[in-house]
Amino acid sequence: MSRNIEEKMVFGLSTDDKGTPFVLLGIPKGAWEYMKDGMTHTFDLSSVGVNVKLMLFGAENHDAAMKLLTDSFHAAGKPVLDERLKDFSIKPTKGGK
Repeated sequence: MSRNIEEKMVFGLSTDDKGTPFVLLGIPKGAWEYMKDGMTHTFDLSSVGVNVKLMLFGAENHDAAMKLLTDSFHAAGKPVLDERLKDFSIKPTKGGK
């Protein structure tokens, strides 16, 4: 599917100081508008050597996003581990970097 460039997300790949793959995602306003009603953006990074696939989608609110996610997993027969309260943010390293 061909989209207007303003509807596309941007991404970058790097590694941190330990060699862990680091994915940066940029979501322009047009890309958010495109996916806010449940449309998706997908990235298959295995084609560039990072064994991960990403799918991002929009939803009206947190509950709607979680429902779409859990409904999809249940329909596929996959388990769901709800860790919404866990902090997955990147922690600062020594030296503030």
